[in-house]
Amino acid sequence: MDLPTPAPLFNALTSDPLRPEELYAGPFGLIAFLPLVPLVLLLARRWPRAALIVGSLAWLLPTLRPTTTAVLLAGVAAAWGWLHLLATLRLRGMLSERGMTALVWLGLHALAFPLWWQTQQAWYPSRLAVLHNVGFAYFLLRLVAWGVELAKNPQQPARFLDTVCWLLYPPCMRLGPVLLRDDFLARLAAWDPLRSPAWKEGLRRLGLFLLGGLGIGLIATQIAPTHGDFFAQPERYSTGALVRFFYLIPVQIYLLLWTYNQLANALGCWIGIRVDDNFHRLPLATSVRDFWRRWHITVAAWLRNYVYFPLGGSRRRATLNIVLVFAYCGMWHGPSWSFLVWGLAQAFALLVQRAWDRLRPVAADPRVGRNGGQCPPYGMAGRIWTAFCWLLTMQYEIATILVFTDFDHLGLRLGRELLGRLGASM
Repeated sequence: MDLPTPAPLFNALTSDPLRPEELYAGPFGLIAFLPLVPLVLLLARRWPRAALIVGSLAWLLPTLRPTTTAVLLAGVAAAWGWLHLLATLRLRGMLSERGMTALVWLGLHALAFPLWWQTQQAWYPSRLAVLHNVGFAYFLLRLVAWGVELAKNPQQPARFLDTVCWLLYPPCMRLGPVLLRDDFLARLAAWDPLRSPAWKEGLRRLGLFLLGGLGIGLIATQIAPTHGDFFAQPERYSTGALVRFFYLIPVQIYLLLWTYNQLANALGCWIGIRVDDNFHRLPLATSVRDFWRRWHITVAAWLRNYVYFPLGGSRRRATLNIVLVFAYCGMWHGPSWSFLVWGLAQAFALLVQRAWDRLRPVAADPRVGRNGGQCPPYGMAGRIWTAFCWLLTMQYEIATILVFTDFDHLGLRLGRELLGRLGASM
């Protein structure tokens, strides 16, 4: 039987703006959890786990609506049940560690596949793809990590309420960071709701969130389509507009992710169960490897620990392993060739960097001379090389993120039109 064709991915960059209810049903609906923080802290004085679950449900029901919330909870229960069953079989000696790990991957991806394939759902109040907008994609990563750890140690408790608290903890539910179960439970065990919240740090993070939101709004006014889809019909726009699209769309994508992370951190500070930073001074990256140490840090760590290392890491088939890791990363985002091409482009750049480092180890650190001696650490040559590496990295990442956002044309039409005009003007 043939699989149904998925509905086209909705592209918020080129279509009508999202409605308020669609915004609340997505990652930035986290702002609606702010008024619930005092209630959670009050209830948590006596019932910490119940407070987190009640607070999460009080937030989910109005932002996702009851039907979507029921589907989400059913998915959580099904995933927990699958992992609990596998752990039971493992304890009874009916599964090896490797066999359980394989079934963890297969079973959880089978659960997520309908959401990956069907990009529009009648039960979900938004035009955006449900897999990432609600947080199912991040549930998948977290549950796979837990399942792999269960395969190693099936004796660990698999309490359902702990799992619900962990997965539905609002500051890391819809768009990360990828907070692993053991880390969350350790922070939950150390949580003291009577302790004064980190108001100062939370306010600083909230201020950064508002600043990022202002930046997103300003950029949105500069890239708003006025003559149709600029990815499909770039010839209808001026050269200046195309240059703005090329540079501002990737910046807006980064700001959306970074701004959400600041909001998540602010809420984590005020609740008292902190979440991790997903970004670290990304604009300072001077190589693709450095970029991935700063971009979506917890997702990169998950890919390294649960895909790259199990495949063999750099010990064997390193080239193939890097390609497989980033092919998976691309397709994890959804059913679009743009995602896969973006992932493979990251793998290609990392492989080029690995080859360059082997051929020219001096290039990896401009402060080291050809003869192994130390050059002046702030010499002009070092500064020029660092600036060149930074510029090359930023240009490459901007171009590939543009490919990522153009679901239908992979950025080819816009790029070809812009290059043609710039070439004609020289």
